[in-house]
Amino acid sequence: MSDVSTRIRDFITSEIMFDDSSANLADDTALLGSVMDSLGLMQLIAFLEEEFEVEIDDADVTVDNFRTVGDIERMVTAKAEVG
Repeated sequence: MSDVSTRIRDFITSEIMFDDSSANLADDTALLGSVMDSLGLMQLIAFLEEEFEVEIDDADVTVDNFRTVGDIERMVTAKAEVG
């Protein structure tokens, strides 16, 4: 488990799921439509841009990039390496 995925998971758990201790958020847990709604997605994007100093364009906001914590981590890592 990487530091990036840990920080993403901690944010989702505390800010979007509001510490729902009954939910176990793994790197492959489906987020969209279950854990996270559109408002949560916007909060997550703002967090990612600030926390990891990356820019997430509208074209980046796809199901493939935001399906799981692992998908988000891959996108953020790729953007951080390019930026």
